[in-house]
Amino acid sequence: MHEQAVLCEIPFEIIVGEDGPVPVFELDNEFAYVRIETSPTNSGRAANRNRLAEMAQYPYLLFIDADAEIFNPEFLKNYIAYADDVDVVCGGTAYLYEPPVEEDKRLRWKYGIHREQLSSAERNQRPFDSFSAFNFLIRKERFEKIRFSEEISRYGHEDTLLGQELKKSGASVLHIDNPAFHTGIDDTVTFLAKTREGVENLDELMKSKSDFDSSGVKVLRYFRFLKRFGLQKLMAKMYQNFHVKWEKQLSRRGGPLWLFDLYKLTYLFFIKKAGRKPAG
Repeated sequence: MHEQAVLCEIPFEIIVGEDGPVPVFELDNEFAYVRIETSPTNSGRAANRNRLAEMAQYPYLLFIDADAEIFNPEFLKNYIAYADDVDVVCGGTAYLYEPPVEEDKRLRWKYGIHREQLSSAERNQRPFDSFSAFNFLIRKERFEKIRFSEEISRYGHEDTLLGQELKKSGASVLHIDNPAFHTGIDDTVTFLAKTREGVENLDELMKSKSDFDSSGVKVLRYFRFLKRFGLQKLMAKMYQNFHVKWEKQLSRRGGPLWLFDLYKLTYLFFIKKAGRKPAG
């Protein structure tokens, strides 16, 4: 990124946000326009991003997750080409073609390949529902009006909420084929834990935000559909009885994605019914 920005001959800075007091790595002296900013406490993903935006001095913000890699030598140039046309430009997410060698990372890779790696044409059909915070450019003045909601301190759906805020604010959003590659693949245990956190966030959003639009969230659409038929107890019981078995199945070579969807959906019914997380 530093090399590309220099070649583009634009004023720039790269701020690495560490959500905690100790940086994970040190920078080489050759990167004159890069700095690491730490935080006194672990404040969460949303607060960390908002803090970076406040520090930024230029009128455009390019957010890229820490576990992303840039392989396209014209990645930055592609963003610059659209920067003046719209409020937000989303580049997309991609995954390496070869699956991870580690079997316990196959589920996260498979999910990314089939659910997150979408073309710009697909994403532009539902530009706000397809919004992802993994890799996007936004005008700073637009971002300052909405920001990431710091009500969400754990993993999951802060980008869902920001997409809805962009829509309500009348922002213009364009998706282009300019992906960053997600190479920091979680193992299945970590991915499922993050998935449960994301489901819990959705539950909290539905409770706390009367204007939260659930129509663009697949698991909530299925939840409402099954609820109409009075299947709440059955779905909650399925999670309670089978989640340990399912977790083992999903850890084996990636498991089927339909089972992952069922795992997530039944967990939502479980926390709705029980009002708590399962032991362990």
